[in-house]
Amino acid sequence: MSAISFVPDQPAATVHTSLRQSLRAAEKAQQCVVLWFAEIMRRRLYREFDCSSINQYAMQKLGFSKSRTRDFVRLAGQLDQLPAVKEALSIGELGYTKARELVLVATPETQDGWLKAAKGTRKELVHKIKEVKRAAKVDPRQAELLPAPKTVVAPKELPVRFQLDLTPEQEARRAALIERLRKLGNTTTDRAELMLEALAALVEAREKGPRGPLTSRPPVQIHVHEKEDRMTVQTHAGKRELSRAEAERMRCDAVISRPGQRNTTTIPPRVRREVLARDQHRCQAPDCGRTQFLEVHHIVSRRQGGANKPDNLITLCGACHRLWHERRKSPATLIVEPKAL
Repeated sequence: MSAISFVPDQPAATVHTSLRQSLRAAEKAQQCVVLWFAEIMRRRLYREFDCSSINQYAMQKLGFSKSRTRDFVRLAGQLDQLPAVKEALSIGELGYTKARELVLVATPETQDGWLKAAKGTRKELVHKIKEVKRAAKVDPRQAELLPAPKTVVAPKELPVRFQLDLTPEQEARRAALIERLRKLGNTTTDRAELMLEALAALVEAREKGPRGPLTSRPPVQIHVHEKEDRMTVQTHAGKRELSRAEAERMRCDAVISRPGQRNTTTIPPRVRREVLARDQHRCQAPDCGRTQFLEVHHIVSRRQGGANKPDNLITLCGACHRLWHERRKSPATLIVEPKAL
């Protein structure tokens, strides 16, 4: 069913019928939009369009506002946790407006019951939800970030598994903090990256001097080993080889430590401070603008003759920097020209 093209000065019955049919078509279109968006988010397909996050993709490629992006990310993330609700939405048994209300309270254990409740009118469903909230006297569900998707990796890049058990009180605090982060916008949907960013922020806050953060050096220093164009890193699960993209990213902006020698940086601290100041301490990828976990990227790599000069350097957040190196052979829309001082 499609919307009827508008023609003015029609009889009342025709206008009413046309409006009702167009409303049904709009509802169906909304369902499809949400499901396609959830597919982009679940499979991280936004990376194929040179976007390092679903937020950046929604604003840059779809023209969404920050508030609309936040709503779609939340709904898509919740649908991924509610397979029965997602299936009902995809086959047309559940409308978009009811789905938006239902995901506020449904859990994997209660989704079937809520789908039965949704067979009535939207007004009845909203009334039922309000009753449940009043009875519980608390918000029965805190929004949660979409779990990191399963990705196919090369054998040398096998992930290191890390498991953390939380008490019910700790889980409630975690969920509440994630919801607050989501409302602030531009939050990663990758749980591993979220944990690392939280730890980095804590370290940065404690290292902050009287003049602010120490921005003359890369944000994170880890010990890596390079031999015959291979780069490895030591983990609790043993030595692991880094991917080509990760190795190249580290060569861009790193502290080099060699036995018996003083530590050196790939970019002189003075130049690094100059580039960060020029870029106003913001990621320069289109529609990103993050102000934390910043790295400096060589537009022309040093291996290709690129110099450590400001006009060859640009500020990127860690996620955008990683994406650029992973997709460096694609038409680059990620990098913009560095601003003049």
